[in-house]
Amino acid sequence: MHRLPVLLAALLLAFCARADEVRVLAAGASKHAIETLVPAFERASGHKLRASYDTVGAQRDRVLHAPAGAAADLVVLSDDALRQLREAGKLAAEAAVPVGTVSVSLAVPAGQPVPDISDAAHLRETLLAATSIAYADPARGATAGTHFARTLDALGIRDAVAAKTTVLPFGVEVIEAVSQGRHALGVSQSSEITQHAGVRLVGPLPPPYARGTGYSAALASDGAGARALLEFLRTPEAMKAFRDSGFIDAPAR
Repeated sequence: MHRLPVLLAALLLAFCARADEVRVLAAGASKHAIETLVPAFERASGHKLRASYDTVGAQRDRVLHAPAGAAADLVVLSDDALRQLREAGKLAAEAAVPVGTVSVSLAVPAGQPVPDISDAAHLRETLLAATSIAYADPARGATAGTHFARTLDALGIRDAVAAKTTVLPFGVEVIEAVSQGRHALGVSQSSEITQHAGVRLVGPLPPPYARGTGYSAALASDGAGARALLEFLRTPEAMKAFRDSGFIDAPAR
């Protein structure tokens, strides 16, 4: 007579264990790929995925400054950021899953001509000629923004373009602003540019200023949902989503 309530309780516990909420902290470069994969992962696993996006540095610091496993269950960040988190004891022992490489690139509003940045001299000319330039905040740990600021110094034009440059908090905001015509040029990761219909990819920065950044996914907690997501990211479907969103297999040249 008492078996039914016991069975229902067991089923409820099993369901709760199955329907974990998986907290993901990810860099903006991976936003499109992850959002594309959410429905398939939730259908296949029964877990719910809750992701938030910010600069690599901001997400890294959230994990660094929280107790282990408190900030996220899984992170998708640059390989350098993951190395720092692993050294600080903030990641589980399992190996990270590489998801690909993106390149620091330029974007213009859709419908606008693509300037020539085929070499360092043409890149310099393009930046000097641009009416306005936006990039993400190096102080917030933006990978593309940090590299671009160094590129301006290397080209010797930081002061010359200072009056027409705008620093925004996040690469996604940079590309959105360019799509709205608020800036003539935007600097961000290639994966943040290729999937936005309102902008056009000019191309990656040319040598010697080219910068490719590898990204990977890693466990920050020991939950079943997090492990299920890490395994899901190894699948051909997941890899295709990252390739389709602008990641490539090999380091950018």
